[in-house]
Amino acid sequence: MMYDLTRVLASGMPVYPGDPEVRIVAGGASPWRVSALHLGSHSGTHVDAPLHYVADGRGIGAFPLDRFIAPGIVVDARGYAEDAPIGAGILDGYDLRPGMIVVIRTGWEAFWQDARYFRHPYLSADLAHALVERRVSLVAVDALNVDSTVNGGEMAHAILLGADILIAENLCNLDALHCGQAYVFAILPLALGAVDGAPARALAWDISHRFGSDLL
Repeated sequence: MMYDLTRVLASGMPVYPGDPEVRIVAGGASPWRVSALHLGSHSGTHVDAPLHYVADGRGIGAFPLDRFIAPGIVVDARGYAEDAPIGAGILDGYDLRPGMIVVIRTGWEAFWQDARYFRHPYLSADLAHALVERRVSLVAVDALNVDSTVNGGEMAHAILLGADILIAENLCNLDALHCGQAYVFAILPLALGAVDGAPARALAWDISHRFGSDLL
């Protein structure tokens, strides 16, 4: 079975404070219709490239496709309070291997379109360092930000992107997945070239899915 973990891009959707607001205007009279899109490179479900934080870091277009399509697991980080740091202990008991995609489930997707969505828990420095030590390929969250949004944090971005580990934010529908089970994830950003990040389509499927063996 395949799962779509992507937020639908829509006018007025939540964005990081100060980022461009998303506006989608349907246009054109019949028979030709062309909609106008106004959005930032980090709108909706998106991938952060190192260039987002690291001055000489790589842009999104510099990464091969296998950095965005890889086996991975969902790690359970539910139960944390608002704006609380998530400790490295959440990784205990999970079989993390180099090159994996690690999706951290905070449960905060439930507060989408609510002011509480901006007060999500965030990755502690210890957790970010632990992910670097395990040499994962990409770290994704079902929240607005891997750092504290209300306090303007940046440590998790600095640690992960500084180690050339990609970040994906604003995933959803993680309740359809089982924590600790192996999946194949595809979190594919738009082909924007030497840019700091891009909106993405995030998918997952069971290892047993008929497409899975081709990507392992």
